[in-house]
Amino acid sequence: MDETTQRSTHGALRRILRALARLLLRHGVSYEDFAALAKQCYVEVAQAEFSLSPRPASKSRIALLTGLNRREVARVLAQPAALDVQASNPCARVVAAWVREPAFRTSDGRPSLLPLEGPAPSFEALVRAYANDIPPMPVLRELRHLDLVAERADGRLELLAEGYIPRAGAAAKLGLLGTDVAALIDTIDHNLARPQAPRFQRKVSFDHLSPAGVHKLQAFVAERGQDWLLALDRELAPEDRAEGGRFAGAGLYVFDQPPPGGSDHADD
Repeated sequence: MDETTQRSTHGALRRILRALARLLLRHGVSYEDFAALAKQCYVEVAQAEFSLSPRPASKSRIALLTGLNRREVARVLAQPAALDVQASNPCARVVAAWVREPAFRTSDGRPSLLPLEGPAPSFEALVRAYANDIPPMPVLRELRHLDLVAERADGRLELLAEGYIPRAGAAAKLGLLGTDVAALIDTIDHNLARPQAPRFQRKVSFDHLSPAGVHKLQAFVAERGQDWLLALDRELAPEDRAEGGRFAGAGLYVFDQPPPGGSDHADD
């Protein structure tokens, strides 16, 4: 990779990762979880798609491509494909222990109402046992922010959900992250690798669109875009066979961020 291409690749990756980090932090995924998953994906893709023969790539080739040593490659290949993405999140550990551990449950198996401070069972004792070196108050503020904990009139803390669910109803929308974003990246990768047979990939954007213009954009795409997608669905539905087909389609989305050169943090 020449220097210009490397700079462009790193710049694009940084923009992608900043947007992804914002989403992952909002939904309780720690850097440790992300790094473990990234390493696993690097090894899996190198093994499956970058072999020099019809067989899966060897550990030596995977190590050469990924920069990992052969021992680490072997360790990653030996571990289960699915990881618990919340395992290392301190808030997730605190909630899980509150639900599962007998010391923090009532006699009928429900999470106890915990005083903030004092010996176990207390919230302070719970955090010190399951959130490593993080003080209790930052953990409590985060759990309150996520609507997982409430304080009763007597000062005791109540767990509102028997599981670490940062945003109600988010699971289905987060599923789109794994399909829609992956599909877009796959299209861009295809067009870079095979410019002689590109897939359609276009967008229209405005660097300084007024608030009224943003409103028009939303309304236009919501109406015309929906009509277009329905027409496409009607046209291709007869070709959607039960077997032997491809996962293929087209998508529309609207983006609204500060202008280029400003902060890249979109309004929430």
